[in-house]
Amino acid sequence: MTLEALMSAIKQGMNSVAFVGTSCNIDAVTKMQKSSYGFLHLFMRAKVLKLGLFCMDTFSYEGIKAVLESYGITLENVDAMKTRKGKFEVTLKDGKQQIFDLNEFDEYRSSSCRFCTDLTAENSDLSFGEVGSPRGWTTVLTGSALGDEIFNGAVDNGYIEARHLTDDELERVLNWQK
Repeated sequence: MTLEALMSAIKQGMNSVAFVGTSCNIDAVTKMQKSSYGFLHLFMRAKVLKLGLFCMDTFSYEGIKAVLESYGITLENVDAMKTRKGKFEVTLKDGKQQIFDLNEFDEYRSSSCRFCTDLTAENSDLSFGEVGSPRGWTTVLTGSALGDEIFNGAVDNGYIEARHLTDDELERVLNWQK
C-alpha cells in the first residue's frame, strides 16, 4: 500500500488499515500520524497497523526492469525477487532461478539508502525480515503493545510457530543495522 492509497482508504471511512512498507515508508506514516498540518484529524478516526519490512536497499521499478530486460527477462515471467547475501535473486514462473550481483543495480538504488540506518523499520508495530533467521524462518520484531498483542495472539491461536532468537541470531540482526 502506498501513502496515497492509505490516505484514500482513511478518507473513504476505513477505520482499520494495515500498512506494509520499508522503514522510510513506516517513518512517513508515523510523521503523518503526529502531524498537526491536517493529517492528524484523519488518523484520529483510523487505526493503522504498521507492518515493516527489513530493508537494506531499494531499487526503482524502472531500474529493475531495465537490468532484467538486458538479460532477456521480462517482469511478466518473474514469480519472485529478493536480495540475499549481496545477490539479487530472481525466480521465474517456470521455476528457473537467475542470480545477479547487487552491484548491477547500483545506479537504480535510492540515494537515501546510503544514509539510512533503520534496517528493521523501528517505528512499525511489527517488522519482518530474514536477517538473523535460519533458512525457512522469518525474524519478527514487535515495536509496540499492539504489535505484541497481535503477534502473541497469532502464536497462541496456532496461526504461526515462533521461537525466540538465540543470542547469536539477535546479534546478526543488530550487526546488520547500518
